[in-house]
Amino acid sequence: MIYFTLENFLIYFCLAWGTNIALNFLYVMKRYIPGFSSLDYPLDCRIKYRGERLIGESTTFIGLFLCLVISVIIFLIIHSVVWALIPLIVYFGHMIGSFIKRRFHKKGGEFLPLIDHGDYMLLLGIIFVASGYINFYFAFTALLITYILHPLACFIAFKLKLREYPY
Repeated sequence: MIYFTLENFLIYFCLAWGTNIALNFLYVMKRYIPGFSSLDYPLDCRIKYRGERLIGESTTFIGLFLCLVISVIIFLIIHSVVWALIPLIVYFGHMIGSFIKRRFHKKGGEFLPLIDHGDYMLLLGIIFVASGYINFYFAFTALLITYILHPLACFIAFKLKLREYPY
């Protein structure tokens, strides 16, 4: 059990948010570095299911590789498998969120409440609470803070021309 201390909460929250920021940085690289987007191939290999893409363009092999590297680095520094799982769970949270958006017929630029700002933190909380690593209040606090700060961070990134949409 990871106790709900300020230190543990900051590690959990910063690892999840740091991974999310790193994944969003890949999008910025695709926009501003010529040729990078051709290297960043979608994980669903552009396969369609019932006329819709399975996941979409934003969940890529490079993103998965990045999360694996972050996980290994975290393990080497902190020596904790539990903390090292966070980047991978964040990645799969994004992937599941993208899958859900496609089932609601939402494209990459369309907003879907609860999914667009918290898919990664939702999955992380569900897995960590279900496995007994954290309690419900730990996960709920992280999710609540994410739903408050993530839209603000997206809006600021949009104003800085780092995002295509303000959400």
